[in-house]
Amino acid sequence: MTRLFSIIAGLVLLFAVPAFAGSLEIQKLQIRATAPGMKATGGYLTITNHGKADDALISASADFAGRVELHEMLMDGDVMKMRERKAGIAVPAGSTVMLKPGGLHLMLMGLSETMMPGEMRGVTLTFRSGHSVTLPAMVMKPGEIGGHGRTGHNDNHN
Repeated sequence: MTRLFSIIAGLVLLFAVPAFAGSLEIQKLQIRATAPGMKATGGYLTITNHGKADDALISASADFAGRVELHEMLMDGDVMKMRERKAGIAVPAGSTVMLKPGGLHLMLMGLSETMMPGEMRGVTLTFRSGHSVTLPAMVMKPGEIGGHGRTGHNDNHN
């Protein structure tokens, strides 16, 4: 019963209280659960830029991962391909960018342990503006992650 309470409390806190890095609002930071032995997984979140200047997510890190890269999924003919976005992920002024399965996402690699549903893990995000924030991320089963199967882009930018 205590574990169930912890999970519910974590979900309430995760989804009810956004974090801020300057004029950027970060919500719904989620990590895909892994099977034992898996060394990589995805991370997903929503970033809203309430400011008047464009910004970009330029890096991320996590103590439980050897490295974190910013990735996107793209169609190349009939083949879906994943690639790193070395220049970062743009967050234009007045826009919301969603990192979701099948589109923009964090790629957490070199995992040191299994990501179990219901756990909370810390992830640090760094932006071009110089703001950096460490947030709790809820580990979730793949079917529970918000926006499953969407492209990861909104209609306000490329």
